[in-house]
Amino acid sequence: MKTRLLSLHPADCQRPLLLGLAGLVMWAAIVTDARAQSTIGEQEEQVIKQAVNSISASVVRIETLGGLEKVGQVLVGTGPTTGLVVSSDGYVLSSAFNFIQQPSSILVTLPNGKRAAAQIVARDRSRMLVLLKVNTDQQLTPAVPVPRDQMQVGQWTIAVGRTFDAKRCNASVGILTAKNRIWGKSIQTDAKISPTNYGGPLVDLQGRVLGILVPLSPRQ
Repeated sequence: MKTRLLSLHPADCQRPLLLGLAGLVMWAAIVTDARAQSTIGEQEEQVIKQAVNSISASVVRIETLGGLEKVGQVLVGTGPTTGLVVSSDGYVLSSAFNFIQQPSSILVTLPNGKRAAAQIVARDRSRMLVLLKVNTDQQLTPAVPVPRDQMQVGQWTIAVGRTFDAKRCNASVGILTAKNRIWGKSIQTDAKISPTNYGGPLVDLQGRVLGILVPLSPRQ
C-alpha cells in the first residue's frame, strides 16, 4: 500500500485565518456603521427637541365658545387650536379657519398655563390669517422669523401646535418642498399637519418661524 504525502503551501495554511479576519473586520464595520447611524439619529432628535423647546414660549392654545355649528354644509369643530405670539404686548396670529364659526368668546392659554380672553382685531383674508389681542398684562415672548432669502427648498421643517395638552407642544417633522406658492403668498411642507395645529408655526431647526400653518388652496 502506497502512502501519498500531501505538501501544503504556507499560503494555504493562512487562508482560513485570513477568511476569519475578513469576517471579523466586516462584522466590526457593520457594528461601527450601526453605532454611527444611531448617534446621528440621536443628534437629529436632540436638535428637533431643542427647536420645539425654543419656539414653545411663543405658542399658545386657543379655545372658542359659541358661534355657528355649521358653515355652509360643513360642521364646525369645537376643539382647541393654536396661535403664535408676534409681539410682547399680547398680539397673536392664528389661522382664520379656526374662527369661521364666528365665536362669541375666545380664550387663550398662555405658555405659562394662565388663561385670558382675546378679541379679533384684524383679518388677512387673502392669507387666511387673523390677528388676536390677548387681554393680559404679562409680557409675552414673540417668535423670531426666518428671513425669506434664507428659506431653502429641502431644509428641515417642524410643524408645531399646542392643543389638547396645553402644558406641552406637539410637533411633526418634514421638509420645505416649495416656495412662492399661491402667487407668492405661501410656502409648502410635507410635514403632517392636524387641523388643530392650524395657526401654529412652521419652524426651522433653530426654532425660527418660516410661516403660519393654514389650509390654503390654489383657488385662494
